Amino acid sequence: MRRLAVLLSFGMGLLSLSQEIAWVRLVSFGHEGRPHAFAIVLVAFLLGIAAGALWGSRRCQGGRPLLPLVLRILVLAAVLDLSVPWQAPWLMAQDPEALTALMLVVGICAMVKGTLFPIIHHLGAQAQDEGIGRGVSRVYVANVLGSALGPVLTGFVLLDLLTVDQIFSVVSLGTAALAWVVWRHERPASGWWLPAGATLLGVASLAWPARSLETIAQMGGGTLRHMVQNKHGVVHVMAGATGGDITFGGNVYDGRISVDMHANLNRLDRAYLLAALHPRPARVLVIGLSTGAWTQALLGMPGVERVDVVELNPAYLDLVRRYPEVAHVLTDPRVQVHIDDGRRWLKRHASQQFDLVVMNTTFHWRAYVSLLLSREYMALVRDRLTPGGIFAFNTTSSLDAMLTASQVFPDVVRHANFAYASNRPMAKLPDALERLQACRVPGGPALAPDLFAPGALGEQLAHAPLERAADYVARSMPPGAPPAELITDLNLLTEYRHGRPPPLGALRDWLPPTPLQR
Repeated sequence: MRRLAVLLSFGMGLLSLSQEIAWVRLVSFGHEGRPHAFAIVLVAFLLGIAAGALWGSRRCQGGRPLLPLVLRILVLAAVLDLSVPWQAPWLMAQDPEALTALMLVVGICAMVKGTLFPIIHHLGAQAQDEGIGRGVSRVYVANVLGSALGPVLTGFVLLDLLTVDQIFSVVSLGTAALAWVVWRHERPASGWWLPAGATLLGVASLAWPARSLETIAQMGGGTLRHMVQNKHGVVHVMAGATGGDITFGGNVYDGRISVDMHANLNRLDRAYLLAALHPRPARVLVIGLSTGAWTQALLGMPGVERVDVVELNPAYLDLVRRYPEVAHVLTDPRVQVHIDDGRRWLKRHASQQFDLVVMNTTFHWRAYVSLLLSREYMALVRDRLTPGGIFAFNTTSSLDAMLTASQVFPDVVRHANFAYASNRPMAKLPDALERLQACRVPGGPALAPDLFAPGALGEQLAHAPLERAADYVARSMPPGAPPAELITDLNLLTEYRHGRPPPLGALRDWLPPTPLQR
């Protein structure tokens, strides 16, 4: 009995926490990377475990046989795990009812497994060959070890090998395997069909997965072209209705696969403005490869000798290779791609200096994005710039990000939703028009001659006056709105104060107000 209790305790800790990692990935994707996704899962999960443990502790009273109950609970848990991917699309709808249902489903899945914790500890305490204290401590240590191993195994290994749906299936099969162990220990005359049925369902779910993330990705309409899931995240591509397939990272818009400046679907004018600001950008650093279109634009600027690209998710490299219009960036000898976190890479390469640092940042309301918009991060970038170097980044219309740059760099100007920050005063170059005309993409000029007609895009990039970021922030503040504030590593300002809130419905009346970003 002692060994069985230890095995069950280890297995339930491993499987429960593995499932929690899968839940976080699923909810984060469905809620577009908003910071509340982890909190939703954690609150529902802990409440479910607490409710299950309370019920399980009551079942330990009365002296009734517990192993038949454990067998039935394990089978129920296995079946519930299999149902999650099929329920996922409607659970991710952005309305209060779906959010309530989501938390209930997470809580019920956790509650069923949580029911077993007190029962297993009770079984461990009944071991005949050792005292109660030692028996309970062995079971507890086994559960801690399983709970620690689960997130490591799932987060660092399984997410690189399996889809989210498959991970739920593997958790279900693991739970069914524990049910077989319990059935074998008891060897009842009947009841074998319970673990057998759960096992067959688990195998079937691996063979015919629910494809939950694919379904969620297409809920807004459109045709899914590609999807890659790995431990770094989920990248998928939707067919572009007006040209240029659309890339999504974590189910959030991440650019179009297009370098056509007549259509300008990618707003690459924000990149080409750099050709009018810096006389010779020999060394360029790009934080985030995404579709490769921005790197392609920078490569075609006069004077560029080397481009270092830091990309966290290698899935983007596979994506770029599929599209001839941007695949050139991976074969150009001037390009060096580093698979790493951008901030970590900058810290590890303190001796590197760059003329341009370009970052087409994701939306300011996503989880952890303040680590790329904070005062500390911008100071790190500032120290990696050559004299006169420029840091260009996407504020995604966050006035806080624009203000933060203005407080870190001596000079910051604005174009569209981009900030251009430098350690020296910036101005349009006298030969800006000629430099823009010299920009190239494979097959010809980046900006066609008709784009330099009076009032056209190229002519505007060369001659339109620059606006200082501080002036833009001052004139953009709505009357009565809270003032823009400095983003730091510790205040998580963009994610929570101005983030996109969850669909709380009536519950919002009980919470303090969180005004949206201006």
